[in-house]
Amino acid sequence: MVLVVIGILKFLQVVIFVDVIASWLSPDPTAFPRRFTRLIVEPLYAPIYAILGRSQLGGLDFSPMIMLFLLNYIVGTLNGLG
Repeated sequence: MVLVVIGILKFLQVVIFVDVIASWLSPDPTAFPRRFTRLIVEPLYAPIYAILGRSQLGGLDFSPMIMLFLLNYIVGTLNGLG
C-alpha cells in the first residue's frame, strides 16, 4: 500500500515538472499540455496560495517548488515506513 502511495506522489512530482517546463515554453495555460497539467496541479497549489497569496516575487511562482519539497518530504517519510 505504501508503494502505491509513493508511486502516486512521484507521478505528481513529474506532472509538476512537466507543468513548470511547459509554462516556460508556452505561457498560455489553455494550451496543451498545460491544460491537462493545470487540472492536476492547481488543487495542490491551492493551500499554498491560501497561505502565501498568489503574489509572485519577481514574476516567479514559488508554489511548484514548495509543493515539490513537500512531496519529496512525504515520499522520504513513507520510504522510512515501508
